[in-house]
Amino acid sequence: MRDDLPLRVVSSILGAALLLLVLWVGLPLILPTLLLLLAIGGLELRNMLARRGIALNLPFLLGGGSLLFLSSLPQLHWHFPQVPWREVVLGLFLIGSLSYELLRGADLARFAFTLVAFLYLPWTLGYVLLLREIPDGTLGLWTLSLPLVASFATDIGAYFAGRFFGRNQLAPEISPGKTLEGSLGGILFSFAALLVYTGVVREVFPFGLLELWFFSLLLSLAAQLGDLVESMLKRFCGVKDSGHFLPGHGGLLDRLDSLLFTIPVTYFLVVFFT
Repeated sequence: MRDDLPLRVVSSILGAALLLLVLWVGLPLILPTLLLLLAIGGLELRNMLARRGIALNLPFLLGGGSLLFLSSLPQLHWHFPQVPWREVVLGLFLIGSLSYELLRGADLARFAFTLVAFLYLPWTLGYVLLLREIPDGTLGLWTLSLPLVASFATDIGAYFAGRFFGRNQLAPEISPGKTLEGSLGGILFSFAALLVYTGVVREVFPFGLLELWFFSLLLSLAAQLGDLVESMLKRFCGVKDSGHFLPGHGGLLDRLDSLLFTIPVTYFLVVFFT
């Protein structure tokens, strides 16, 4: 068992309590929190890629990401539903960053990795703003809780199942420590956690058992995909952690990796099935 497990547990509890407070208050705290996460995550990406000699256009990433958050505000979509605000910002970001390279050195690697960073960080985080108000401010809080519960449960289940039962590697070229047994443990624990959670608040989530299994399976797979993508990025850059944001947990991106995939998946599931 890892020596830093108590530190991981304590910092997880404190982080979860702070996260719940931000989500409960809603947009007045969520928007500045997302801007802070964008700044810290952008710096972590810049520092990691610099180890491979790849520059990141940080001003464009932060400026474009902030504009993307504003374009994700539910009020904007309520009053002008015919305008695809987020896609408009993505187009402006593409035109702006390409124009910058034409005028300042034609660094295609910088353009490509900045675009990937834009899609990886602010584009996915922007769905937090949309989910928080779907279908309204009260139910949105509960809706947004689903990817959080699924992600954390997948992380915990995969960790302990992998530690005790892990034999067969899942993605040896990317993350040798992850196993098929751990992946299965994450899926099962996520389902169990969502079963308990939605049972407690059954009036909010009247899922049938099959629906819940389908929902939890997609979210758990998305969480594990997000974890593997971040592992691939860290292996590419030759680092163990993305930074030193949370004691016992490494960098901010190490904590957000699963949520960056489960939150958009939850949004599209809600849109498709409601």
